[in-house]
Amino acid sequence: MEVAAKILSSILSQAPPGEFSEVVNDLRALINDDDLIRENIEQITAKCNLENFIPVLVGAEKVLITEHGDLGNEYFLDPKQKISFKFDHLSRTVSDIQPCTAENPTENWRTVIESALTSYVNKHYPAGNVIVYGTIYRDQKIITACIESHNFQRNEFWNGFWKSEWKLVHHQSQAEVRGTIKVQAHYFEEGSINLTTSTEVHQQLSLNNEYEGATEFVKVIENADAEFQLALMDNYQKLDCLLKGLRRQLPLTHTTVDWNKIINAKIVREMVLAQCS
Repeated sequence: MEVAAKILSSILSQAPPGEFSEVVNDLRALINDDDLIRENIEQITAKCNLENFIPVLVGAEKVLITEHGDLGNEYFLDPKQKISFKFDHLSRTVSDIQPCTAENPTENWRTVIESALTSYVNKHYPAGNVIVYGTIYRDQKIITACIESHNFQRNEFWNGFWKSEWKLVHHQSQAEVRGTIKVQAHYFEEGSINLTTSTEVHQQLSLNNEYEGATEFVKVIENADAEFQLALMDNYQKLDCLLKGLRRQLPLTHTTVDWNKIINAKIVREMVLAQCS
């Protein structure tokens, strides 16, 4: 049963963006084991929600569900509104919103970076959401920013989503930026084409104050996003040329192949051979 649960989790973790429920229903029909799904679906759903930074409306703001804001027992932190809330991963409902005013030594840094990064996301991501956390670890200020943007167009047979996670580790006047960008897209009209690609970023910065740090941090993210997007467009063009090269060329008569005639001829030939034998 444990092996089956791991396989189930692995398959669902690869569900196309915006199609998690559909994949669950398909698996239910395929494996015909509702007990297995019921026993594991909550844990698997929670894992996928955390990994995909799903946005939920809490109060007046959209908040991303991430492992960095996980307070345990289904409670999550929104550092911007300074609240905690309970989140049900299956129903995606929010409850028990409470003020959370614990003192944070990184709050000045976190607030400045949040403001700069929110402006960037609003400008470049039409449906983007961002959340910024701050913490102290071994005398180092650590700012973690998560960005999510998705566009689900089921009626047009495509869904897509972009997410990135960034860490600014600051010690005295030196800082290190580490980031990961991931894009996933699914096109499913008369077929199924799934794209998943990612890249990692690592860069050193020299900082003097919060405002300079916020500007440089956002600049690193903007440059990385632009470079990643240009690489994607280049790969699309190469892929388009490759697919065109794989297309069947018309014969010299410039007419398409009549497969029905070929199939009928094959059937007749097989019948003749059968009679002869």
